[in-house]
Amino acid sequence: MKKTILLSAVLMFLFSCGKNEKAKNDAEVQYQELLSETKAHLGHNKKPLRKLIFKNLDEIEDSKEMNLNLLSKVALNLKIKYSDIKIAESSSINYDDQITFFVLTTVSHDKKAFRSDDDEELGDYFQRKYLFVNRENGSIIAEEFDENLGYYDNEAIQFSKSHILKDLFFLNENTPAIAFYTEANASSRIVLYSEKKFTLVTLVDNEIRKVLYEYPVRLTNGDSNGSGTFQIETLETGMSISDDKTNGYFDLIISKNFSYEEAVENDLENGIEEKSDLKIKKELEKLKYNGREYAFHRDDRHRFLE
Repeated sequence: MKKTILLSAVLMFLFSCGKNEKAKNDAEVQYQELLSETKAHLGHNKKPLRKLIFKNLDEIEDSKEMNLNLLSKVALNLKIKYSDIKIAESSSINYDDQITFFVLTTVSHDKKAFRSDDDEELGDYFQRKYLFVNRENGSIIAEEFDENLGYYDNEAIQFSKSHILKDLFFLNENTPAIAFYTEANASSRIVLYSEKKFTLVTLVDNEIRKVLYEYPVRLTNGDSNGSGTFQIETLETGMSISDDKTNGYFDLIISKNFSYEEAVENDLENGIEEKSDLKIKKELEKLKYNGREYAFHRDDRHRFLE
C-alpha cells in the first residue's frame, strides 16, 4: 500500500508539471524500478538480493552488532587505550563468518589546535578509523583512518557516529560491501547546514576499498533569523540496485527529491505578513562502477535558493 501511495504521488506531480505522455510513461517505469523490493539474483548467502536499499534515510535500520569483548582485543592489537574508544560513536557489523568490520571513533587528548581568530583551544581531537578484523582474536586484517571525518571538540562543523546499515550491500551476486552514512552539521541557529554522506567499502586482497565515498544522500542549506523566519532547501535521496552492471558491479539508481520551504513570521510593525511556501522538484541519477569506484560529479547547485 505504501508503495502504491508513493508511486501515485510521483505520477501526480509529473502530471501537474505538464509533462507529455512519453515522459510520464518513462518516469513511471523508472520509479517502478526504484520501488521494487527485491530482485531474482542470489548472493552467496542464498538469500534474494534486496533491490531497494532505502527510500529515505528515516527508514534505514542500523546494525546493532557490537562485540565489546572482540573490541577489547582490537584495542590491544591497535596498541591504543580501550578508554580512548568512544563506544557510543562506534559501529560494527559481521562481514562474514570470520571477519568483522568496525568504524571506530577514538579521541586524542594531545593533538592540540587553536582558532585562528582568538587563539581559543579547540579541545580534544576525534578520529574515525575503518577496520576489518579477525572475529576470533581481533587481529587486524586491514585498517584506514578517514581524515575527512576528523574533528575537534569545539569546531563549527561536527560529525555524527557513522551509522552502518543492518544488511550487507551486494555489489554483484557474490561481492558483499559495508554501507554506512555519516552526518556533518553546523552548530548554529542562523546557518542551517547539515549533510549525510553515504559510503560503501569492501575488502579486496586484504585491503579496504571505498567503492563509493561520501555520496550526499541528504543535504540541507538555508538560513534563519533564529526565531521563526527561515528559507531552507533540502535534498533527500533514495537508492536502489539496477538490473544493469558496469565493469562487473550493479549500477545504482538514485532518486533525488529537492524541496524548498520558506516561512516568514508576522511583523506588524514593519508591515510583514506571515507567509509559508513549499516547492518540490524530483530527479533521477544512475551511478556506474568504473573499475575502481562509483564515480560521480558532486552537484552543489541549488534548485530553488539563489
